[in-house]
Amino acid sequence: MRFARDILFIDMQTTGINPEKDFPLQISAVLLDKDNLLEKGSFTSYIKNPFSQTTNDRVVQALGIPREVLIKSPNLKAVLIAFKEKFSYNVTLASHNIINVNFLRESFRRTGIEYEYDYHVLELWTLAYMYLSKQNLKKIPTAETIGSYFKLQRKNERDSLENCRYYSEIFRQLVKRY
Repeated sequence: MRFARDILFIDMQTTGINPEKDFPLQISAVLLDKDNLLEKGSFTSYIKNPFSQTTNDRVVQALGIPREVLIKSPNLKAVLIAFKEKFSYNVTLASHNIINVNFLRESFRRTGIEYEYDYHVLELWTLAYMYLSKQNLKKIPTAETIGSYFKLQRKNERDSLENCRYYSEIFRQLVKRY
């Protein structure tokens, strides 16, 4: 199956699930070729936030990264500028859920950078739900249920780049079977 545009899978590690109140801690993306769904490029960055030392220590522990990595990370605006330079707006955004896209949009708004990505988004769990229903399986589509169905394993679910590659492989499997 060929797509009209390349597909950009995004994933974010955040302090919570509310894009208006919580903050991104890591942004990652994997760009898939529209013709063969092979990886064309990737991006990942942790984000330094103005949190208290106690909160930063909890973030480091939750993400399983060295403290120095978070401290030396660029701020949100610098990360988004690099992200925008790496990937054109002429892509179809994809994610395992719409919350990541909402976080990306809100991050652009917070930093005053114009968000120009198309509003059409591929939401992986909706596609997975349709596929599992078609197979007459009554499982809720999560990374674990659909990944295990396709016999896929993820090394570190707290790493956004690893998640993007994992979700991309689930997407490839779904496309192959449709």
